[in-house]
Amino acid sequence: MTPIIDRFVVHHTGTTADQLDFLSRCNRRSSAPTFYLRNDGSVIELIRPGAKPSATGADWNWRSVAVETLNATGAPEYAVTAGQLEELAQMIAWLATFDGKSLDGVPVSFTIDREHVITHRETWSGTECPGPFLQSRIDDIVRRAQQIFENGE
Repeated sequence: MTPIIDRFVVHHTGTTADQLDFLSRCNRRSSAPTFYLRNDGSVIELIRPGAKPSATGADWNWRSVAVETLNATGAPEYAVTAGQLEELAQMIAWLATFDGKSLDGVPVSFTIDREHVITHRETWSGTECPGPFLQSRIDDIVRRAQQIFENGE
């Protein structure tokens, strides 16, 4: 398969404990998302987009960037902060600026819509990731990302 970036995949940590150390090195889940999003809205790049994430599964890693979102609350909602919701929208709008170009040497074909912005749950039925809170807000995040992109915010 020829690498391309045409999906933005939203994940959650499933815990409120900071996962930076866990995700920054080889771990038992072999999880290496592109980005890690903390509760304060700060983003840490864990792996360059051209190196491809190892977060969503073989059918998706070669064609996506993935963000692991730290939960602000635990089960059952696994909520995230308002700052994280806004930053997800900002990240999606940022990725759209590369449409028709390349990012870290990988061609990008990305549109801000629900076909291209997906959750881990939508790629694999064996997971509840990103939890009910984020899953129920993906449409709102996409609308906000469209607004940011269109208005140059």
